[in-house]
Amino acid sequence: MSAVSDLSFTFVQWARNIVTLCAFAALCASNLWSVGASLDIKGKTTEEAVAVTKKALERLDTTCLEKDITLGAEWRCKTPFFSIVGLDVFIATVPDKVILRADASNRQSFAFVDLVEHEIDPTKKNPNTYTEKSLWLTAGATLISPALGHWYVNENSMLKNRSTFLTTLGLFAGDLALFWMSSKIYFTHGFDPFDAGLTSMLITMGAYRAVMLVPFSVQVMAHNRFVGLQISFRF
Repeated sequence: MSAVSDLSFTFVQWARNIVTLCAFAALCASNLWSVGASLDIKGKTTEEAVAVTKKALERLDTTCLEKDITLGAEWRCKTPFFSIVGLDVFIATVPDKVILRADASNRQSFAFVDLVEHEIDPTKKNPNTYTEKSLWLTAGATLISPALGHWYVNENSMLKNRSTFLTTLGLFAGDLALFWMSSKIYFTHGFDPFDAGLTSMLITMGAYRAVMLVPFSVQVMAHNRFVGLQISFRF
């Protein structure tokens, strides 16, 4: 019974710490605030601005559900939570112009505003263009280290996190901390990553990489979708 009790205790520790790991990973992979971008649309009515915005959403091949709660705007739509492109779009009217605002968890908001601006004036050129990223390279880099995966996903991308270096550094530090913790079987044994702590280390490090691969893959797919529009971007 003692061996069974020890096994159950170890399993509970694994489960508890993997839940903690998932929360930590979600915190690192997402922003705690939304990133907003706006565009002044002059010379168009609210209806015309809504039509241009809908056309831009169609080009992105994304569903944006119109909302009755507009938070003071004339029109609002929001993409479902499972959408590759995640946007909350508002159109409001002030004297002499219509204002488009887009909110997102990363710089998708700026990229979308660039797309709408391109729909209004196809001749306008922005300074940045990008190439597609590989989901295979994303997976490979993340399996080596989530810090490396984060760097690959955000480097040379219109959706890049403004604090890429600090987040990458934080993910690397978290990777080292999890390696040390899991190799000690969460403090029940000494540091031994290749014997007693091997199974614990593989489960924990593998779960960490699997959790981080999800948002990284979604961001790469969103990046590639914007690249496929063949437009230029401000950032």
